[in-house]
Amino acid sequence: MALLRAIGASGKQVVRSVMLEATIVGAAASVVGLGLGVAVAAGLKALLSSFGIDLPAGGLAVTQSTVIISLIVGTVVTVGSAYFPARRAGKIPPIAAMRAMALDRTAGSRTRAVVGSVITAVGVGSVLAGLSGGALGLVGLGAITTFVGVAVLAPVLARRASRVLGWPMSRATRVSGALGRENAIRNPKRTAATAAALMIGVALVGFIAIFAASTKASINGAVDDNFRGDLVIDSGMFGIEGGLSHSLATSIADRSEFAAVSSNRATTVDLEGAVTLLPSWDTSTMSSLFDLDTQQGDISGVGADGIAVLDEFATTHDLTIGSTVPVVFPQGDANLTVKAIYADATWTGDAFVDHAVVDAVGGEPLDATVYIKTAPGVDVPAAKAILDEMTAGYPTADVLDRQGFKENRSSQVDIVINLVYALLALAVLIALMGIANTLALSIFERTRELGVLRAVGMTRAQLRATVRWEAMIIALFGTLLGLAVGVFFGWSIVDALSTEGIDQLVIPVPTLLIVATIAAVAGVAASVLPARRAARLDVLGAIASQ
Repeated sequence: MALLRAIGASGKQVVRSVMLEATIVGAAASVVGLGLGVAVAAGLKALLSSFGIDLPAGGLAVTQSTVIISLIVGTVVTVGSAYFPARRAGKIPPIAAMRAMALDRTAGSRTRAVVGSVITAVGVGSVLAGLSGGALGLVGLGAITTFVGVAVLAPVLARRASRVLGWPMSRATRVSGALGRENAIRNPKRTAATAAALMIGVALVGFIAIFAASTKASINGAVDDNFRGDLVIDSGMFGIEGGLSHSLATSIADRSEFAAVSSNRATTVDLEGAVTLLPSWDTSTMSSLFDLDTQQGDISGVGADGIAVLDEFATTHDLTIGSTVPVVFPQGDANLTVKAIYADATWTGDAFVDHAVVDAVGGEPLDATVYIKTAPGVDVPAAKAILDEMTAGYPTADVLDRQGFKENRSSQVDIVINLVYALLALAVLIALMGIANTLALSIFERTRELGVLRAVGMTRAQLRATVRWEAMIIALFGTLLGLAVGVFFGWSIVDALSTEGIDQLVIPVPTLLIVATIAAVAGVAASVLPARRAARLDVLGAIASQ
């Protein structure tokens, strides 16, 4: 660009040339990306099928709108991303062509440090305010703002972090390690931009790992602390798509070996102006099986015309014992009276009703899960054998003891988490491609410099090592920053969902260490091809290049 300016090209012409190039690249990449997207969708469908989830039920549908939107978005995003670099290129003075190189002195500016710190502080403050006020939306907005703030601060942090992370490398290999460190330090904006995608990928993986571990720990804690039963029959359904006939629960309750039985199902309703899933239970026996921390009223007295609500839900909607709550079911409407207010939503959510309410409006009597407490003196394995016999005619029914119930619910979490990990793996792969691409571009920009290094005696192996050490610093910086952001997000979402039953924060240190190691190693692996290209440069040709 400097040469174009030196031979007479105006700043506007340079900007237009860059924008035109971005348009062509964006359009071509969008076409390729659309094709790859269809291939990825087919792969995800196969992956879902392997987990027993047949979504979508039919074949893949590639509509005209999908094609058009993909091409437009891909091109517009590429052109938009090129706008500011194009403006900078247009402002290059013609005399810049006479310089050997230009250093990035804006990355560590006070303005960037102040702006980034302010944005990050606003994001963290929003998260904390949302947690204290129970506003999950504010927590999400704060998380996004924090991400933006960290991205703005990243170049400021990159210079200092590169010094620290690269110090052991420069001590271990004084030539290649020291040069790799200096390359990362002298252009912190490039270092930060290269590490940004890896930071996002690692942050999301770390967040999901913390959320999954906390969810499973909370599930196990809820079973230990709040479930008073001994056995569970899982239908393998979610209550709105099928389940077990309620006659099974009735038959179990009639037997002397069992002291209490309560089943649950869920119905989509309009409750206080919001569409939600409303669970229904055998409320007369719930207190024998669950500790809901009842604040007012009596759970067992909810009956055919009542509803039980969470204390926070009651406060939000100004409900008290005796208040009337209109509920719109798919089959009809019902005006229910608040009969009980409870404090623990782990098993029930914001509200629940008795099966009689759903039966009265014509709901399907299909139970998702049946919870059972054995009678005094009855051996649990013997009771399980009885239930195995009673459920022999139900192919999807699975009789579980307390430990089996924990493992079953944890496995359901694992299925969802594994799907998310598969998607995040694509994000990390894109991040590694970004590292390789940026390193390749930096090698092109430093062709003359690399040629001089080779001319003064640096070997090919040392040059390859220099690029690898620089990639190691970038990968470590992105990984550590991503872990810090991921841990913060994990803590905030667990705290925000504490009233929904996810109340135990678990930091899976071994998992996070594995993620960090894989990300760092993969970042170095991404530098192999750029390093090989750097080592193969013709010395005389590189020195003569401009």
